[in-house]
Amino acid sequence: MLFVALIIALYLYGVRQQFLHVNTNQFTIDQATYLETAKSLKTSNYTIPTDRNRMPVYPYLLSLFYDPDLSEEAFFARGKLFNIALSLLILPVLFWIFRQHLPSFTAVNLILIHIFTVYIFKAAYTQTELLFYLLNFVVFLLMCYLLHYQGRQGIWKTAVFTGILLGITHLTKASIFPGLILFLGIATFKAGVKLVKLRSGSFTFRDFLLTLSTPVLVVLFCLITIWPYIQNSKARFGSYFYNVNSTFYIWYDSWDNVLEGTRAHGDRIGWPDMPPEEIPSATKYFREHSLSQVVDRLLRGFLITLVSMANSYGYLKYMVIMFSLVLSLWLFNRSKARDILIEFPFVALFAAGFFAIYLFLYAWYTPIANGNRLVLALFSPLMFTFSFIIYRLFDKQLVVKLNRHSSKTVHLGLLLNALLTSILLVDGYIILTERVSTMYGGF
Repeated sequence: MLFVALIIALYLYGVRQQFLHVNTNQFTIDQATYLETAKSLKTSNYTIPTDRNRMPVYPYLLSLFYDPDLSEEAFFARGKLFNIALSLLILPVLFWIFRQHLPSFTAVNLILIHIFTVYIFKAAYTQTELLFYLLNFVVFLLMCYLLHYQGRQGIWKTAVFTGILLGITHLTKASIFPGLILFLGIATFKAGVKLVKLRSGSFTFRDFLLTLSTPVLVVLFCLITIWPYIQNSKARFGSYFYNVNSTFYIWYDSWDNVLEGTRAHGDRIGWPDMPPEEIPSATKYFREHSLSQVVDRLLRGFLITLVSMANSYGYLKYMVIMFSLVLSLWLFNRSKARDILIEFPFVALFAAGFFAIYLFLYAWYTPIANGNRLVLALFSPLMFTFSFIIYRLFDKQLVVKLNRHSSKTVHLGLLLNALLTSILLVDGYIILTERVSTMYGGF
């Protein structure tokens, strides 16, 4: 209890530094827009539509704390306090998830890394990211779970819950569809594999239907959850899945092009009033750009993303350490790695595809927007996946003899945890005494 109290006190101290001394201007990034949207929702009795750039869940939550008697600065302060309180609810949930699947020491290290290299910097901002990070992590785990147990009795309950939560996640930040499409493709492929085995007599037709029902239920309940929102999008903007970022901005070469293009022609209030041939699209982009330009955009995007991560709050080194051990275990235990892929083929395919697709998309989007806010959506899924591989899938391989002639062994996992704790102690001191008081956490 004393340890927990100490961590909370240090966390709140760092958050207070951001609150009072760093995040003092609501017009940086998009904080003012969230506050204004929340205000408009409340004063209109929740009848106005949102602008199809920022999704409605977070502004709705903010609106619950709006009062017409508040000044702009007072509402800004209240919004920051709300997000800090939200972070204090999110972090225990994260730790509970870590503790369910990982050793205690690892779970503690993992939550401390989250606290002091991400959340302490981002809590005192009126932005949707922290809520989205949690929801995105949970739906990632649920989709992995569904792919592994797809076709088993009772899995339909988890599929229904996953679909609903995916819908809520989409209404928090419109970034889930690439992962959902990947999940649906792999789940349908798994059902197809069972259909082939059905002909050989390995499975029954009931097994095939149970397997196919999983992706069907997920997409059905996801659509049911977001139906009022996408129906309004269709009526007002002409497309069920209209979002200015994924519909237009991703196909521009720069933010200046966005400002001069669809945004200047009313894309936030309706379909942009422009000649059809000037409206950006994938077809238009690839017709007007060479292969070398496409490759250059991606390579520059990866480099910019990596530089942003390296110059950020301090989380990158932990990802590098964990990835290095995973790679080493994989290379030095190839037979075990092969057994894991045989046992979890669809989960492995999904996880690898999930990280690859989003890293590709973040790199592609850097001419429009870049920074930690985007790539940190992968932080919890990546760190958990690395930890799960190390401590659950390769647990026996972590026990090694001190030398050939000795019966004494050492557990590499304990050494890794000790290393991470040591780095955290040094890093935590630097963060609390300097970095958290000067580094802007909204990017």
